[in-house]
Amino acid sequence: MRLAIYIRTIESARGAEQVVANIVKGLAQKGHLVDLLVEEDRGWLIDSLRSKSNNISIINLRPFYSSGLFHFSFLFVTVLRNLITYPFTMLHRGNHCLIPLIRTIIKEKPPIHSLYGYIHQNRPDAIMSFLNYPNLILLLTAQLCRNKTRFFVNVRNHISSSAGHAKSKWMRNVPHIMRCFFHLADEIVAPSYGVAEDIAKITKLPLDHITVIHNPVFRPELLAQAQEPVDHPWLKKTDVPVIIAAGKLKPQKDFSTLLRAFSIVRSKQPAHLIILGEGRCRTELMGLAKELKVSSDIDFAGYVQNPYAYFSRSSLFVLSSAWEGLPNALIEAMACGCPVVSTDCPSGPAEILDNGTIGKLVPVGDHKAMAQAILETLNSPHNSEQVIEQAQLFSFEIAINQYERLMTTDIHDEDKKS
Repeated sequence: MRLAIYIRTIESARGAEQVVANIVKGLAQKGHLVDLLVEEDRGWLIDSLRSKSNNISIINLRPFYSSGLFHFSFLFVTVLRNLITYPFTMLHRGNHCLIPLIRTIIKEKPPIHSLYGYIHQNRPDAIMSFLNYPNLILLLTAQLCRNKTRFFVNVRNHISSSAGHAKSKWMRNVPHIMRCFFHLADEIVAPSYGVAEDIAKITKLPLDHITVIHNPVFRPELLAQAQEPVDHPWLKKTDVPVIIAAGKLKPQKDFSTLLRAFSIVRSKQPAHLIILGEGRCRTELMGLAKELKVSSDIDFAGYVQNPYAYFSRSSLFVLSSAWEGLPNALIEAMACGCPVVSTDCPSGPAEILDNGTIGKLVPVGDHKAMAQAILETLNSPHNSEQVIEQAQLFSFEIAINQYERLMTTDIHDEDKKS
């Protein structure tokens, strides 16, 4: 079958972007023709996908833009079509839906015409979008199509938490957008049961309209990359434990709580902390480390293409996030046999760690509880086999089989059978 995946970019090759790449590879390996629709086709992960299989096509929607008056006319018709078709939803159920919709279209100039052209010409059996902006654009475009293509949206985060902490108007309005448009999707996909429950609460849709498919994390190439060498002095020695964390340096990851917890740990025993990732909070976090007098024992190592080699050689992985969808890095560290400590944030860690039986869960923002959990884990026996076995529940094979079944099974035929 011809299947399509739509995401703006996979340039950073982390989080949802890595998940998308794995899904594309997995579906192509199953023999399907897979089109990856993007608005930026840069980065090593794009190059990797191009070389993986003849079944994978990378299609950049931006070069096919209609320019000028025609483009904006098409966008205007799209909004008008949705407004005429679903006036009650857009003006009442969606509450503040119409204004952010118009603002997004004017500011972002979404490739609705290009996406419509792709669907009209290629007629994929199914198309799935990832993340908030592509989800909106796909559902707007879906109302213009009259073929048998089925439309799926994939939510990657705990939206109530994201919107509640957001500074941008767009993110604060995402719940309104979801209430307004998500009933138009053939199916909604969530990476965790916590995210699924949050979507149902926001949209007022029944839970059985939302499919939970965990991320395809545990895979053979991850295990192979975990054995590759790492040129870091702290990981070449075994006398001082190394704590590791990974993620974008942004408020959601709450690395400030981790730094405060680490300062307590460091006051009680020798330890190092490596943080993998880049982001706008880097300067602020480095200042906090200096203020806490632990700078010499913390390395902000930046983005690395192979974090798994770091995970496999570290003493402990810590997830300090205030909210998540289903944190890949936590599962990846477990797949490498690394013991873990995590906040019990919405959502994902409790599902991953079997409610704390696999690794300690601590309250969000509680640096003292985190420090205690770190110290107890560092100084307790570790069963790496149990941790790896739990990570295998989030395997590439299981997830790809579920995505294939969802995208290739005609929902209406299933209804008839039932």
